[in-house]
Amino acid sequence: MFGIIRTLVNIVIGIIELLLSFRFIFKFFTVNPGTPFVAWLYGATASLVNPFAKILPDYKLGGFMIDFTTLVALIVYILIGYLILRIFSSIGPGYNGN
Repeated sequence: MFGIIRTLVNIVIGIIELLLSFRFIFKFFTVNPGTPFVAWLYGATASLVNPFAKILPDYKLGGFMIDFTTLVALIVYILIGYLILRIFSSIGPGYNGN
């Protein structure tokens, strides 16, 4: 049972991280947001990055932009996934309570 939950957590966090990574790369290279895939990606990931909006300002470097909101979201979701997996590994089979 716990193996299935751990696998699902890994899959969900992996998909979130993949989508946010694409968002970061597209924002970095200032990809045209009017294209269908990019518009879908920005829309799909907007709710994932909104809680972290305005924590750090974006940084423009020549023709590139570093989106710190997405970087913070990537880090936070990695930590959340790690903590969830640690919780399930501590209450899973073989846990002796010490």
